[in-house]
Amino acid sequence: MTRRFHSFSAPQLEAYLELKQKLGYTSYAEQAFYIARDFDHYLAFHDIMMFKQIDEGLIAAWVHAIPQRSAGTKNRKLLFVQGWFDYLIRSGTAQANPARRIPFLKVKPYKPYIYTLKELQLILVEARRYTHDRRHSLLNQTMETLLFLIYACGLRLGEARNLKIQDVDFEENTLALWRTKFHKERLVPFSPAVARKLKAYLALRVQRYPPSSLEAPFFCHAKGKYCGGPLEVHFRKILVRCGLAKPKGRGAPRIHDLRHTFAVHRLYKWYQEGHDLLNKLPLLSTYMGHVNIEATQVYLTITRALLREGSRRFHDVFGDVAQKALKSALKSA
Repeated sequence: MTRRFHSFSAPQLEAYLELKQKLGYTSYAEQAFYIARDFDHYLAFHDIMMFKQIDEGLIAAWVHAIPQRSAGTKNRKLLFVQGWFDYLIRSGTAQANPARRIPFLKVKPYKPYIYTLKELQLILVEARRYTHDRRHSLLNQTMETLLFLIYACGLRLGEARNLKIQDVDFEENTLALWRTKFHKERLVPFSPAVARKLKAYLALRVQRYPPSSLEAPFFCHAKGKYCGGPLEVHFRKILVRCGLAKPKGRGAPRIHDLRHTFAVHRLYKWYQEGHDLLNKLPLLSTYMGHVNIEATQVYLTITRALLREGSRRFHDVFGDVAQKALKSALKSA
């Protein structure tokens, strides 16, 4: 097995990430690996050989080592070390948590970016055109199909990446999602349009990278399954081409916002059809694999905000026309 960490604390870092994975924090464990690796390099570079040498000053210096990093990124680094030291204390490896004395930076709460249908279409068109280098000859088809699937089925990026060929059932048009966040498992039905897209991609994937078995990853490159980091990088490049990289007053939209967009668009569609949205929340919660319905209620708030904003914009543009039409109707009545 290839060593992922090289400092004196390598065994403890591996054990901590493994524990998080077992507890069901699958997406966190994957994201935290890159933070852990960075911290591991920092410890090795400074010749840190004992846990007693990791004090408040060293942690703060690492967290703020790159001033250009966002407050959110620095907070995530600090949060990781805090959690890791709590684990070390519970295991008897450390006596105190020096990271607990370091304050978090103030960060504005992240508001999900809800893509419009026009923006989604533009993203898929640019993904279809996207090229990186000759070694990734299937990259554009992968990005287009992956992004389409995440939006169409409301998946997490990790759920889409971890799909195996055998998990896609074209007889029943369902996805089998195993060991997702908090170890939840579910079957996700998909539409005929999604089926056509997945079949077309699978034919190319089998031709370009013949799988050794049905347990092979559905989405892959020459060396195997995709990692989340490179996909995020490719997605940001696609956003740049779409002119969506930096909307005014906020950070760039993320791949995960496609999942948020799916939920809001689904609720909006139910609203248009006259359904009671509160009664529909349990269905949406189950489909998306949420632990509880409270996690789904966030989308109800976003949907109502969009409806209010749409009403305001309509009134700003057509308010005078509507008012005149109402007066005319009253006179002729």
